[in-house]
Amino acid sequence: MEYDFLNFRSILVFICILQGGVFAALLIARGLRQRSKADIWLAVLILVLCSSLITPFIGFANVYDKNQWLTYFPFSIAYSYGVLVWYYTINLTDSRHRFTRRDLALFIPTAVYLAYRFFLFSHSLEWKDWFGKNYGDIFEAVIFVTEALWGLALLILSIRHYRKYRVWLNENFSDTEKIKFDWLRNFLYVFMSVLLLGAFFDFTNSFLFRLSYIQYFYFEIVLALATYYLAVAGYLRSKTIELTFSDKPDETAQSRRSLLSDKELERLKEKLKIVMSQERPYLEPAITLTDLTRAVGVNTTILSYAINKGFDKNFNDFINEYRINEVKSKLRDTDDDTLLGIAFDCGFNSKATFNRAFKKFMGVSPKEYQEKFAED
Repeated sequence: MEYDFLNFRSILVFICILQGGVFAALLIARGLRQRSKADIWLAVLILVLCSSLITPFIGFANVYDKNQWLTYFPFSIAYSYGVLVWYYTINLTDSRHRFTRRDLALFIPTAVYLAYRFFLFSHSLEWKDWFGKNYGDIFEAVIFVTEALWGLALLILSIRHYRKYRVWLNENFSDTEKIKFDWLRNFLYVFMSVLLLGAFFDFTNSFLFRLSYIQYFYFEIVLALATYYLAVAGYLRSKTIELTFSDKPDETAQSRRSLLSDKELERLKEKLKIVMSQERPYLEPAITLTDLTRAVGVNTTILSYAINKGFDKNFNDFINEYRINEVKSKLRDTDDDTLLGIAFDCGFNSKATFNRAFKKFMGVSPKEYQEKFAED
């Protein structure tokens, strides 16, 4: 049997490995240049995914058949995927996050797995055959179940962290388009889908019936395409921005009910209305909750409470509603029909944000509103 690296399956997987390696190198270069830890974590994740694709790449090329001493070599690094996704998520939303010894503990399952596989790999072929026949299926089933649960738990934590991050953005920023990281949401759901599909194949192989190398290839091609997507989209869209977010509970949040009395809340509401109508801070596209506190004269916790409790809105909606009203006012007072230009003059910084906010408050798109306004 000769080596066959030019078969369709090996070539397809190799293309994904190659582009993954290229984009991982680009991410590492950018991460070192811009001191972006998120880029480094994403690069490591892509390299680990590419490593797991080596098995089908060399397998279909007959490398295993001609080099059986490779049996049990850990090309696929189990227990690491969820951890890498978690740290990528953390570092993308908090550029100042520091890796600690406590963080290192999450890699203990991966270290144990690698020690186990290298232990098996170091033995003779005869011993490997004996172990595989007597204990291989049991150990592989245990690894499948524990790895699936481990990865699922970390992905759920990552998704929860991202959702809390989105809430935090709306409480603190008026323009979230460049920092809301829709890419991260897509990234997490793609990874969740790949994890669940892999768990389905492993469950079938461990508890229902043995899957052939060819049957496993259907999952491996999905993994290869997911790696291709993560590499390209991750490099193009996951640029770290200087933000400091933590999903740890805010101690002041538990006592917010007692922050202001009803009279104090009403006085602060009136002061806030005066500031908004006279100084019109909402016209500043990048205004944040911190910026507004300087004009109102209270801290961020008090101001956030007043907006949430007094106006039943988060900061983002509070600011954007003023901007929408300003747009409507300008439409009545001008013959200029460049709607997007008016939106930018009123504080919006992107077309997508304007369209989304307008439809949220008005129930129709800006274009529909403008056409209806022209008819009236």
